[in-house]
Order: sequence, then C-alpha cells, then structure tokens
Amino acid sequence: MQQVKIQFIPAFLLIALFAGAVVNPLWSQSISDCDGAVVLCGDLYTETDATLNTGDVYEFTGLCNGNLEQSSLWYTFTVQQAGLLSFIIDPLNPMDDYDWGLFDITTGGCDGIGSQLLSPEVGCNSYGVAAPEPNGATGVSTANGGTGSSNGPGNFNGPPFNADIPVDVGQTYALVVMNWTNSLEGYEIDFGQSTASLYDESPPLIDSVQVVDCELSTFDVYLTEYVNYETVTIEDFELVGPTGSVYSFSSVVGLETVNGYNQILRLTLDGTIDMSGSYTLHVTDAAGSIADACGNLGEGFSEVELTALDPPLGWDELEVLLCPDDVASLSVNSVVQQPEGTDYTYIWTYDLAGAPTVGTGPGIESMGDGLYDVTISTSPPCYSAIGSFFVVTEDCSLTVPNVITPDNGDALNNAFFVDGLDQYPGSTVHIYNRWGDLVFTSADFGSTAGWDPSSEQASEGTYYYVLRILRGQDELSVISVAGETLHPANGNPFLELNGSFSLLRKKR
Repeated sequence: MQQVKIQFIPAFLLIALFAGAVVNPLWSQSISDCDGAVVLCGDLYTETDATLNTGDVYEFTGLCNGNLEQSSLWYTFTVQQAGLLSFIIDPLNPMDDYDWGLFDITTGGCDGIGSQLLSPEVGCNSYGVAAPEPNGATGVSTANGGTGSSNGPGNFNGPPFNADIPVDVGQTYALVVMNWTNSLEGYEIDFGQSTASLYDESPPLIDSVQVVDCELSTFDVYLTEYVNYETVTIEDFELVGPTGSVYSFSSVVGLETVNGYNQILRLTLDGTIDMSGSYTLHVTDAAGSIADACGNLGEGFSEVELTALDPPLGWDELEVLLCPDDVASLSVNSVVQQPEGTDYTYIWTYDLAGAPTVGTGPGIESMGDGLYDVTISTSPPCYSAIGSFFVVTEDCSLTVPNVITPDNGDALNNAFFVDGLDQYPGSTVHIYNRWGDLVFTSADFGSTAGWDPSSEQASEGTYYYVLRILRGQDELSVISVAGETLHPANGNPFLELNGSFSLLRKKR
C-alpha cells in the first residue's frame, strides 16, 4: 500500500508528481475543479492541508448535496481491471464532516457532470451529525455497513457509507470530496478495499505514426496517453529501416501542450529517407524514456510504411501532326520515361473539350486538333509535373518527284525528297543507278533532307528507287508522275513503292 502527502499549494505551482497522485495535466491547474482533478496513482492519500475554495467553476456535486459545492477537492481515475469500487474517507479530526459525489465521466467528461445522460451520478453521500457527536469516516464500503447509492443529508437518510460499486474496464470516474465543516486538518482517503484496479500501471505506448511532409523527415507520433513533456528527449526514439539501418532524430516538439503534458509529439529526422519499405519507430530507454502522469515509463514500437517518392518528369509543348481522320495516341512515357518505383496519377485536359478532365490514365487518344495538357502527380500528391501535346491535322499525301536538278542554281528540286515522309518514321529508301548499283540508302529517309548527290557521286541519267514506307494501318495517298494513287490499309504495316526519276544537271 502506498501513502502520499498532498499539500495544498498555489494553483500555479500544482505541477509536481507525487508517489501516489498527480495533478491532472489535461485541464486547468485547480484541483478544486473537475478539470484539474488529482489523477489516482495509488491506494492511499493523506491530505494534511485542506482546501477552503471551490476552484474556478462552481460545479454540480450530487443530489444528496443539494448541488452545493464547498471546500472541494476532485480526484479522477480510469478503471484498469473490472471489479468493485470501494473507498474510505477518514477525517484526521473525527469531528469533521466530509461529503462526496461520484460521477461516471467516460462519455461526457467533466462538462457533462449534472446530466444523467452524459456524465451520470453513480454515488453521493452527505451523512453528518451535529456536535458534540463525531462524524467519522464516510465513503463506499459494503464491509463497513454501506448500503444504497445516495445517502444523506444528515443522519436520517442512510448510513455514512454507500454499497460497493461495480465498475468496468475503461470507465473513467470523477470523485469530489467536500469539507463541510471547513476544517483545515485534512483527511485520509483509502481505495485499498477495491477489488477493481483503479489506477494506471500501463506504460505509454505509440498508438500511431503519421508522416507530415513529403521529404519523409517529420513524423507526428500519437501516444496512448499523455506524457510529461519534461521527460521527453530525442534520445527516447529511434527509427529502424528495412535493412536494419538506425535513424536518429534532431528535434522533438510537443503538440497541443496542456500544462506541460502531451499526447502528440512531432519528431524531425536527423537525415533523409531514400528507400521505401517498412520502418519501425521504437521508444527507447537511452535517456530514461518518456513517462506518464503516474511515472510509468514508455515502451514498445510501431510499424510505419514509408514510400520514397521520385518527382515526375515533364516536358515542353510537343507538336503532333496527324493525317485527316486519324487520331493520335498521346502517352506520357512515349515522351519521357517516368522513374520506376513511384506511383503517379494523371489528369488530362483538352482546351477545346469544354470539360476539366478528359482522361486519368498514362495515355489517351486525341479528340481533335488543339492543346492537350497532362498533370503528372505522385501518390500521395507531393510532387507534380506538366507535359503538353499540340495536335495538328495536315494533308498527309506523299509526293514523289520524277526529276531532280542538283546544281542548276535555282535551289529547287536539288534532291530526291519525298514530301510528307517525315510523318512516317522508320521508312527506308534504296536508290540504284541504271546498272543496278546501290548509290544511296537510308533507314529513316523521312528525317533526312533527301538525296542531293554531287556530280562526282552521280551523273545525269535515270535512277531507280525502292521506297518502303512504315505506315502502320494508315490509308496512304501517293502523288507521283502517274497521278494520285490511294493505298488502303491492308494489314501490312509497310507499303513498298518502286519507281524511277531523272537526274539532270546544268550544262556547263
């Protein structure tokens, strides 16, 4: 059994930890208010300096007390193990008259006291006798003859003790004890007869971890209970990576601090995360560990999945030329291969669509001429980039010349050049002289300026070409000396054309 001494000192100094109790860190600092209640951390307390005030808020104290609050002190506890609740309030001066009220604040908290729906009254006793008879002890104790749940006022409405109260795990209670005779001698309060476990013996644990920034350098750590911020240091935590690498922290800050206690801590990493995977955040004892209001030291760990994101790659506006009645397959990876290992989302817009979004995949088909923009974002949306396609429809007929005139001084028809062939990358040409000798070849003739031979390379005469056009499934129109010929798609991605042309030079 623990015994402590709680002295009544100015409210602004009520921040010290005691062996069996601590001023509640969650609310105000006045222990004469429910919001500043003493946290139960042991069985036995001795109050040697009684209070004569009611705190900052005049509160409901129970029906048997006629809703009167006088010289009050509040306690709070959360049931750790189910059983029966019992306590004995024994005045240090037996003549003193102590009354009390007990409330289940699990749902409604302190603000709900006074409402049987939110924070119901579960016990009340205002037993008392007139001098020179001693008042003696009061409380909840079937063993001491306690009956009922609400006794008093005076000695004609029930005994000084109520019957034991069954309580369950997780229920939180607030107990107000009032010094009706305004004595300054205090009292002893003993919870030792309870079969339920009433005070916190559980260590603070990590409930969850939330990544704050895209660089994976800042984490908000949610704890299972409030801890004393004075016990928190960067050495209390370490992050272990998927390969066993240990990361330390450069700073720790308490969020939503209430009277020096926090349930959320913000940790900033000393270094960077560059590998995706499962990480483990540990509470360590390197600096004595974090501690809760009852002095329980933190322990345990929490798994957190971290994804190292690579920013996507964008590009400037890219022109896409189409033949009439064709559509273009616009693809992100056809322009820039995006980094592997990162998931991206895509939002496509079309300036003539009249709708904000026309596609959400890595590629779409064009719906007409105009500007198509795609916004590429990481998932989660930490980084983004933009790429653009400008689709233009042109006459896609190929024009094959039947004569070329190099070096004739007019810069016209100097080369054997197939107009429009640049729309069909990968098209080849072989050019032969009249004896069948190969004089020129190109594996991508459409990307060249054509064949413009010098007089040393080719003399006047007739030359023959074999043009192999990589047209895919396009219908192709070819204009030659014979006129315009339409070549429908036939399943063969190549269209082979054979013909001849004359090479003429200026007479010298």
